[in-house]
Amino acid sequence: MQSILDAHAVWNRRVPTHALNRWFPAALAQHPPPAAAGRALKLNYITQVKTRPPSFVVFGSRTGAVPDAYRRYLINGLRAAFDLPGTPIRLTLREKANPYARRSRSPR
Repeated sequence: MQSILDAHAVWNRRVPTHALNRWFPAALAQHPPPAAAGRALKLNYITQVKTRPPSFVVFGSRTGAVPDAYRRYLINGLRAAFDLPGTPIRLTLREKANPYARRSRSPR
């Protein structure tokens, strides 16, 4: 019965944003994201958006080019750093919206 209660506690765990902000740059420094097509990938920050199961969102540039192996590295790092054994972790990668994308050039 204790194993069930432990699994439920992990399933409902919320990781504080400040703890994620301390862990994320260290994880990126230990194993930087690979370059895609000769251009560096920039991952800026991470936040937990929900529990049940723990779901995290990473914001950065060119997130569509992040390989699956690097996503697994981040998920396994989260699992090890924040004691989340045996629970599925959802990791979503998002790009920040470009405020200038819809703006057209004005004629001179």
